[in-house]
Amino acid sequence: MSRVFLQYWKPWLAINIVFAGLVIVFDYHHLHGENALLENLQGLFLIGSALAYFRLAMLSSGDTSLACLGAGMLCFSFFTREVDLELLPVIEHVGFLFQGAGRTILLLFLWSLYAWFVVTHGGFKSHIKRLRGGKYLNNFMVCFLLLVVSVIFDRSLFLVDYSRLFEELAETNAYLVLAVPAFYELYSRYTKNWQLSDPMNAKVEETSLL
Repeated sequence: MSRVFLQYWKPWLAINIVFAGLVIVFDYHHLHGENALLENLQGLFLIGSALAYFRLAMLSSGDTSLACLGAGMLCFSFFTREVDLELLPVIEHVGFLFQGAGRTILLLFLWSLYAWFVVTHGGFKSHIKRLRGGKYLNNFMVCFLLLVVSVIFDRSLFLVDYSRLFEELAETNAYLVLAVPAFYELYSRYTKNWQLSDPMNAKVEETSLL
C-alpha cells in the first residue's frame, strides 16, 4: 500500500482536486448528488471488489481464503448500503431483501455464516492474529479512516461548505483503496506465471506492489 501510494499519490490527489474544483468553481453539483457519478463509482468499486475477493477466496485456502471471503462480504455489505438496489427493475420483486429490516436480516445471516466458518477453521483468535500480519492491512486501515472522515462531514461536525461533496469524495476514495488489493491480486494471478506470495504474510517480500 505504501509503495503504491508513494508512486501514485500525485495523480490521485490531482483527480480529487479537479473533481472538487468542478463542483466548487463551476457548480457541477449534479456530480455528487443522489445516485450521481460519485455514488455510481462507489457502487462499481464495491461490487467489482466483492466479486474479486470472492474469486480470490475460491483460489486460496485456509486463513487467506477466509480473509478474502470476509473482505468480499464487507464490500457487499457496503454495496447494499450505498446502492438503492430495491429501485432496480431487475430485482424489484426481491428488493425488500436490500432495504430496511430485510437488509439487516440478510447481512446478519451472512455474517453469522462467516463467523461459523471462522470458528470451525481455528477460531477468531488465530484468524485475527493472521489478519494483523497481512500485507494489505494498511489498505483496510486507510479505508476505515476515510469512512470516519465521511461520517464527520455527513454529521456536519465541522461547519464547512460543500460538506456533501467532501463526504462523497471520502467514501469514493475509501472504496477505491479497499478494492485495490482484490484487483491487483486477481490481475497478478491471471497475468503472471509465478505463484503469488500469501497475501496474509507480511514478512514475504511485497513483489505484488511494484
